[in-house]
Amino acid sequence: MLNEFQINRVWENMLAAETRSLYFGDLASRSARQKQWITGLSFFFSSGAAATIIAKSPQWIPLLLALMVAAATAYAMAVNLDRRIATMAKLHLAWSQIATDYDRLWNHAADDDAEECLEKIIEREKEPSELATTDAPNNQKLLEKWQNRVFSLYHLTGDHG
Repeated sequence: MLNEFQINRVWENMLAAETRSLYFGDLASRSARQKQWITGLSFFFSSGAAATIIAKSPQWIPLLLALMVAAATAYAMAVNLDRRIATMAKLHLAWSQIATDYDRLWNHAADDDAEECLEKIIEREKEPSELATTDAPNNQKLLEKWQNRVFSLYHLTGDHG
């Protein structure tokens, strides 16, 4: 059975986990779209269709397009978009599962094993927290957007911190 302090902690941690889940899901989606654009543009600009279109253009345009494709490809490799997408998706899933577990615990706070469940969930937060610290961007504005969204879903104001 959880005491009042622990019940409040479950509530706050549930909101935080839900926020993180949405935040990392958004980052995964953004990175995937970025990769799709880079791949699509690279494919188009290196294709015969682009060559036909630019054949009648000034000589510097094909060079500029080739440099743009090279820069976009180099950027995708430098930031390792595939790895970033996989990491953000992994973080989204981990925080989503943690939020679900907190929600379940919130509804069973009086159970005999509630305190043990809380400790296990808190322990499970360590790995995704560490991964996020080392491998995820820190976009406070985007995080705040999702925090406000979660607060609005639960009819709370955005003044919690």
